[in-house]
Amino acid sequence: MRAPIRAVAISLAACGCLCVPMLTQELSQTTSDSVVPNAPAPSFAASSGPSQPPSSDAISIPAPASVPGIEPGTPLTLHDRFTLETHTTFNPGAFAVPAAEAGITMAHPPDHFPREWSDGPGAFGRIYGATFARHTTGGLSHFAVAAVFREDPRYYPSASTNPVARFIHVLAFTVIDRSDSGRRTLAISNLSGSLAGGFVGMTFYPDGFNDTTHALQRSSLELANFAGHNLTAEFSPEITRILHKFHFPDHLADAFLPPDRKIAQSQP
Repeated sequence: MRAPIRAVAISLAACGCLCVPMLTQELSQTTSDSVVPNAPAPSFAASSGPSQPPSSDAISIPAPASVPGIEPGTPLTLHDRFTLETHTTFNPGAFAVPAAEAGITMAHPPDHFPREWSDGPGAFGRIYGATFARHTTGGLSHFAVAAVFREDPRYYPSASTNPVARFIHVLAFTVIDRSDSGRRTLAISNLSGSLAGGFVGMTFYPDGFNDTTHALQRSSLELANFAGHNLTAEFSPEITRILHKFHFPDHLADAFLPPDRKIAQSQP
């Protein structure tokens, strides 16, 4: 367990090194704005002049619902980004999924998997720690890279009501997401997070499973994990409605849903 913990600690340190300059820049901008005397506050009210029609690209971007401290459709600060990432990386599901993956791996261990990684409570702990380290490293790397490259970490749902079209949108958004300006861009953060999560295992997996081939396999699993987050976000209204229909407590039903979508409340 010590090696996965060290891997997560290294990921946290790397994120800090990447994001501290951005935080310093934001603080300096805030300070410079505060010393300007009688600076008019920005107004978001509609102007009295003729309104300009929005571009077609803007129309295709549904605004995500608000979460505390984050207004929909506005650029995110580093604090906002960190709030979203901590809700995603450290929600109850983030602790449950590695347990499920560990159970599946122990039930169907790979060929030539060492006994200490496939039998007994110690094996479960090793696999759980390795899987949790993969997800956490992938999430933190995604957060840092998105902040550096100005990618919008929020998921923008499909405007279609067709389930197949929505599923295709989920897959496409995993590799082509949005920038802070709202334009489509290559999802460098997802790809980087997947590679980081896959290759971090080379530091603690046993011999025969710490090579590049297995690292790429774990990277593909981590990319599928990002797609899974998008899938949950896309169908979160339906998921919430079903959970409430079966009388799940609100805090339990809502805990597994993405923080950047407004939870659809069940109708009485």
